[in-house]
Amino acid sequence: MNPIDQSILADYAARLLDTRTDWDIPHEFHTLHWDGERLRTGTLTMIDPSVPPSAYPHLMASTSGKEAAEQCKAGERTLYGYALIVEAHSVKEPADPSPEEAARFTRDRIERRFHERPDAVEIAGVHLVDIHDRMWVATRERASGKVEHHFYPDKDGAPGGPLIAGLRMAAYATASIVWGIR
Repeated sequence: MNPIDQSILADYAARLLDTRTDWDIPHEFHTLHWDGERLRTGTLTMIDPSVPPSAYPHLMASTSGKEAAEQCKAGERTLYGYALIVEAHSVKEPADPSPEEAARFTRDRIERRFHERPDAVEIAGVHLVDIHDRMWVATRERASGKVEHHFYPDKDGAPGGPLIAGLRMAAYATASIVWGIR
């Protein structure tokens, strides 16, 4: 399977962000299918706000595994990637922090308290990963409405963390199980 043109996935990430016109709504996990002409959402999983982010990788693995198994059973090969849409408070890590600042930043990150910090920015973000390990990110700041789009052809310089690792693992497993390319 050759990679589809990256602009198709960039446009899809932008459209997913554009459809998110409200705030404070559940997060979403999308399975993405490519039929040779069009990219579309297969399964859309709305994630209840009571589900902690630490459970998202399991949810993504379960959903992607079921869909990959269905594809294999049906002899289909359209499952191509995954998108996770979340709202979060983002804080830029201090460039040269004192030990106290570094400890506070780490504590706030681990305890999920960025929303309490005065330097926090609330964003809605779409993270999309395909079976070729490419990533597209589209974000919108709540206060300013500023939108940004980024493309990462591989893991170098790309966002990380457990949610992204879960997306990448789902895509990697799909590449192997459905497409036989890993």
